[in-house]
Amino acid sequence: MNQGETAMSKNVSLPGLDRLISICRQHSLPLELSSPFVAAPQQGEKVLEEPFDPQLAAVYQRVGAAVLGPISLLEPGPRRMDLISWNQQLRENATAVHFNACHVFGQEAGFSLYFGTVPRLAVPSGPQPVVYIVGKDVQQYAAPIASSVDRFFDLCSRYLELMVVDTDYIESGVPMVTFPWDMLQFISGDEPLMEQVRAGRFDFLTNGCHDACEWLKELLSPPSIHS
Repeated sequence: MNQGETAMSKNVSLPGLDRLISICRQHSLPLELSSPFVAAPQQGEKVLEEPFDPQLAAVYQRVGAAVLGPISLLEPGPRRMDLISWNQQLRENATAVHFNACHVFGQEAGFSLYFGTVPRLAVPSGPQPVVYIVGKDVQQYAAPIASSVDRFFDLCSRYLELMVVDTDYIESGVPMVTFPWDMLQFISGDEPLMEQVRAGRFDFLTNGCHDACEWLKELLSPPSIHS
């Protein structure tokens, strides 16, 4: 990767990430942004033999590891549990196709719930869709939630806006609204994602799990049913 391509990654607009950071600051939610790591994967670089997402590369040109509300962004550096080593471990310890098909870049803090891009489903312009990965022992599958990394960050910011006014969250700190399941209206409005859902391109990631299949059905339901 040459300096020109690195500079290009730094200049990529990430309004969704900017919005998420702003919402975290506005509502005093957990927010930690470490400095970028110089050897982070770059746009077009192969990671585990598949191309790294250009928007994710741009994110890592701005920050290293990060905490964004309930989401932890994996560090792209040389530590034992960084982005690459963590993905390698997930692939070694799981036979489910979703870990082998994705670049996991984030996690819901404290849970076996992950967020990853799907390189093989990249659109011609480069961005890869993002899936929500359930990695529990009893069920493992991936569900589509955003057409790109920055669209994912925007979705997270919309969720946090709903969370902070949730009555249960205000009273107990535990919201009734859940991510991503209660964001169906926003996700189904992501047309680039929905084009791939309608084409059945995410079907291979369901792992035959009932919950995953039902999620795809809900996304494809008429708006009057799930709005």
